[in-house]
Amino acid sequence: MRRNILPLIFITGVGLVGVKALFHPGLFSAFDIWHQVARLYHYQQAFADGQFPPYWIGTLAHGLGYPLFFFSYPLPWILGLPFLSLGFDIFTTIKILFGLSYVLSGVCMYFFVKDFLRSSWASLLVAVVYLWAPYRFLTIYVYGAMGGSFVFVFIPIFLWGVWKLRQFKSRKFGLVLTSTGIAGLILSHLMTLPSLLPLFLLFIVGVFLSVTTTERKGFLIWLLGSLMLGVGLSSFYLLPAIAYSRLTQVSSGVFSQLYKEGFPTLSQLIYSRWGYGLYGDSVKESTFSLQIGIAQWIAAVLAGISLLSIPPRRLISQVKTNRVLTFLIVFLVGFSISIFFMLDVSRPVWAFVVRFISLDYPTMFMTSAVFCSSVLGGLVFLLLKKPYNFLFLVFIILTALYTNRNHLRVNMYTHFSISDYVGAETTTNSFHEYLPKLADLRLFGGQQVSAVEPAEIVVEDLRQNTKALTFSVVLTEETQLTVKHFVFPGIVLYVDNIKRSFGADETGRIQFSALVGRHNIRVEFGDTGLVKFGKFATFASLLLLVYIWRSKRYA
Repeated sequence: MRRNILPLIFITGVGLVGVKALFHPGLFSAFDIWHQVARLYHYQQAFADGQFPPYWIGTLAHGLGYPLFFFSYPLPWILGLPFLSLGFDIFTTIKILFGLSYVLSGVCMYFFVKDFLRSSWASLLVAVVYLWAPYRFLTIYVYGAMGGSFVFVFIPIFLWGVWKLRQFKSRKFGLVLTSTGIAGLILSHLMTLPSLLPLFLLFIVGVFLSVTTTERKGFLIWLLGSLMLGVGLSSFYLLPAIAYSRLTQVSSGVFSQLYKEGFPTLSQLIYSRWGYGLYGDSVKESTFSLQIGIAQWIAAVLAGISLLSIPPRRLISQVKTNRVLTFLIVFLVGFSISIFFMLDVSRPVWAFVVRFISLDYPTMFMTSAVFCSSVLGGLVFLLLKKPYNFLFLVFIILTALYTNRNHLRVNMYTHFSISDYVGAETTTNSFHEYLPKLADLRLFGGQQVSAVEPAEIVVEDLRQNTKALTFSVVLTEETQLTVKHFVFPGIVLYVDNIKRSFGADETGRIQFSALVGRHNIRVEFGDTGLVKFGKFATFASLLLLVYIWRSKRYA
């Protein structure tokens, strides 16, 4: 461990320089930063209201309720709760989370590559290039994408786990890493996972080919078990997200056309000017940079040249026994696939896939491209002989640092109040895509929606938090009431403390009949059977993970 101290200090130092803009007073402007502040605020409020983990936020959508955390990634906000409990405000916690995810990703990458390539110098190179990629700064300072930033932490953790699974003596540790890695990716940003599958499959194949024939069956069994355990750890979020997405407007195809104008040009991926503005009708018109990185491209190109310089017969004979050559091919192919899926040439593939699953923009493959090109830098280092390998190391690190020197600034610092952020966010989603299917967006218009309809009914003692809505009404005749609250799984209606059935009107709101008299009405969110099962699966998986880790059977 002592040998790692100096490299880790260097990586941490480089990482802190990369996020130096976060140490400035005030928050910063970014595409999704208003969403992030509002989400952390609502997560904290829901936790205070007795939800853990939170799912339904009754105060969103102008008080109609919104299933935000059924679908929006929860991991950063779970990690944010301890900082809030220590007295940090929401703005500071947001910056801490961004900084933590950034620096930690470099540390995790270092340990993965150190074990994988068995070279401290190569792992140092890879970690720095991984941190100092334009897309890393774009993710934080331009996009303000919290989940996307945490994804970079869990990719090396997952692949490190897969690597450790290849040998019996390290499989217990590998299972912990693999399951934690896949759970972390799911809980950080589920929609990024499809773009990482080609890389993951290629790496698994590479590891499979690198182990002895007698170890391959065990490797596959432990890999399958690790993946299942990772899914189990994330079940509290994953199961409801999958099951209930069909009940939202996202299932109506709100995302199905987004990809069409999201393909950059190859020249943009090689170099594009840094900026902070949005794009118009196409990402090709963007005023922000979509470059993968000069250092990253140099690493990928040199890796390709190195591969082509090896005679075919020698390459075929050594590819199964030479780890560097095997994974040079793996990450070079992974990088090429990532580029392919970001360019117009891949449109037919996208058109086919989005018929079955919802996907984000093609530029989500940038994450995979940055990862692959960073590792390729370490592989090129190992292929070069002394002293050229160290000249390359110094050159590639200096190139990464120099070419990204202007990417360390935010557009502007802001000093808005929490109420400004929360008040401006109707659902914290730009397209309100997780509204229930029947929800009518016209309810979000300028006219105030009554707590109860008919509007002439007097409402008393109206109270609402993230979990429940309570009020009283006095009816002079039997009346069909429409309550200002959307219908969604888990929503329960109580009239005079008696559970009542209800329906949905044409706008998606709760509707029921009530008799003459005074009634105390409570609309409350409670865990559905599926949510309870998901929580149980997560808890059971966590216990199993601890049991395996502490067990001496596989020590």
